[in-house]
Amino acid sequence: MVASPFGERARIVLVMPEETPPPPRDRAVLSLFRASALLDGVRLHIWDQENLTVTQLRLLSFLEEEGGLSNAELAERLYVTRPSVSALLERLDRAGFIRREVSQDDRRGIRIWLEARGQNAVAQLREDTRAYAANLMSDLTDDDLTKLADALEHFVLLGRARRTTDLQADRGEMFPAR
Repeated sequence: MVASPFGERARIVLVMPEETPPPPRDRAVLSLFRASALLDGVRLHIWDQENLTVTQLRLLSFLEEEGGLSNAELAERLYVTRPSVSALLERLDRAGFIRREVSQDDRRGIRIWLEARGQNAVAQLREDTRAYAANLMSDLTDDDLTKLADALEHFVLLGRARRTTDLQADRGEMFPAR
């Protein structure tokens, strides 16, 4: 306890200026980052278990959703360069997660497919993440869950449309100015 010239019962009250709440978009972005960080533990578990980076897991997930993608298609989906994808594919191929095949449509093109090990890694990631996220949401009411699902589905729909537009524009900018 701090000695006070006003006696033992004196209290010091600090008056803090009222904080202005952040704009809705800033609040939403921060909330999204915080929510995403909640899943880091399960992602790191898969990373440790299979020795895969988050980017490699995303690449495998794209192949699980739509097999037979080209190097260029994967680069677009991951927002990275083709040489970066080539390096990722080389590591995944050596480790037995993917296979490369000559395209049936274009003999000069290569298509990438998941091998059983890649399919298993994606399935394990999805199951572990689903179970972990369900546990995190266990205290939410049905109404909370419905609102959350509706908002996230709307966000994903609009986000995919924006991402498609950005990819088609191919302005050479990774993050367009606000």
